[in-house]
Amino acid sequence: MKNTLIYSSLLAIALGLLGNCGEGSSDSSALALAAIGGGASGVKVASASDLAIESAADYNENQYGLITAATLRSWVSDWANNKPASVTGNLVIFQANKVGADANKSLILPTTGVKVFVSVAGNNTALYSWKTFRETRYNGLISIPGGTATTGGNGLISGASIDEWFQTYGVDPTKDLIVFASGNGDNYGSIGHQHYSLRYWGVAHEHLAILNGTIKGQFPEAELGNDTDESVPPLNGTFSVKQLKNVDNRILTLSIEDTIEVAKNNGHHSVKGLSSTVLISDNRTANSNNDISVYTSSAGWQEYNGGENTTGTTKSGGGAVAFEGHLKGAVFVPHYNLVDRSSLDNAYAYTTSAVGTFNTLKFKSKADVQDIWDTYGTTGGPNAGAPAYEEGQTILQYCRTNTRTQTSGISTLLILGRPSVFLEDGWSIFGFLSGSFPSGNFNDDVTAGASSYPSVPVKFAADVQGAIESGARGSGLGAHYNTGVKKSTVDYFQINSSATTTKAAFVEDWNYKNQ
Repeated sequence: MKNTLIYSSLLAIALGLLGNCGEGSSDSSALALAAIGGGASGVKVASASDLAIESAADYNENQYGLITAATLRSWVSDWANNKPASVTGNLVIFQANKVGADANKSLILPTTGVKVFVSVAGNNTALYSWKTFRETRYNGLISIPGGTATTGGNGLISGASIDEWFQTYGVDPTKDLIVFASGNGDNYGSIGHQHYSLRYWGVAHEHLAILNGTIKGQFPEAELGNDTDESVPPLNGTFSVKQLKNVDNRILTLSIEDTIEVAKNNGHHSVKGLSSTVLISDNRTANSNNDISVYTSSAGWQEYNGGENTTGTTKSGGGAVAFEGHLKGAVFVPHYNLVDRSSLDNAYAYTTSAVGTFNTLKFKSKADVQDIWDTYGTTGGPNAGAPAYEEGQTILQYCRTNTRTQTSGISTLLILGRPSVFLEDGWSIFGFLSGSFPSGNFNDDVTAGASSYPSVPVKFAADVQGAIESGARGSGLGAHYNTGVKKSTVDYFQINSSATTTKAAFVEDWNYKNQ
């Protein structure tokens, strides 16, 4: 039986039936390991459609994915009797921040079987963040660092770092239910990325949830505790993502090379794990207006449009990326407007930690979310002539650092149930991959005399490959090249002119799981 499974798995690889990349791609050896490394049960190599879950029309009915405060309060009040049937362990709540501005009434009060922690940056903030599950990574072509050499990067958290998180807090995601929540304010970029990262590493959706809206305004003060009530990390956990080696969810993060293939061919591709055609969504809303009809190319979708230095590098004081614009064929879908940012919630009065009524920043109704994706995503603004979404179609989403896309991603992956994948990091990295950068636009602020932009291998140069356009969708205009791009900034991202892959981090992650 075991030999038959191994033979079948290897044959599937040879036929190109397993994996999340095209034939002959650089991570084929890792996928071979995925096929034979799981023993008798084999490996589940997920497609994008496998990773989407559709919410009930009434969010109160959800037991995972996007959950309501009413559901979370019922669990906290009596976890033993109210917990979902599939969960055998604890309820573990990770708040992105405190509810109020001080130590009083700052967190959900822990109860029997319920542990509550306020997220921290981590034990080594120069490398990784436990608040966002990000880390400095290298994909074989370009580094994904933080703003400085002493701040954690913007890439996906590594296996060793996420294992340290599990073990510090004593979490077992095969038994516990993990809820990511915002104490106050809009933290979907952080808690969404935490959820996304754990799905990437193979945690089942039945053990993950995101609170719809903030704790502030949705929990009465009587159910809140002070800083001193926070659960104490036990520091004795034993879980490792190596226990999830039978699950391969890496399709959730799309590599640079696969993104280029999808974009240059107007959504058509040979990438395994995606629908035959892909809807590309640019979610870089650069405005804060509840009325999406007022957005313009200079106040709303200026990053999409390709305005001069509208994206900006993540390097502190680094200035511009090399080029602006959007992936060819992308529609502009504003992440900002998927959340209700105008309604006030005055169900509970706050005295100790805050006063007044609050906008609790809940997602709009499922019907309203679908309306934004079905209508605004394809009509008006820069989207004229865009095709409508097709049922079952994969959505490739991107923004500047894969932060705003966490809001839009929650709306598709956890509300609408629409398969979604995300460009690794985002335009802050992608925007440096120029193969024809004008020499006159390059500012050598490091060495004396002339210097040229580093060579990017042709197959990874998005502008040369015809994967970039600026202006409105279908304009036919290529990338807009920024002026004054600094050599010191480009050097910071360590472009490898001899690169043969952009999937090195994915291979590294799979090898870690299979140690």
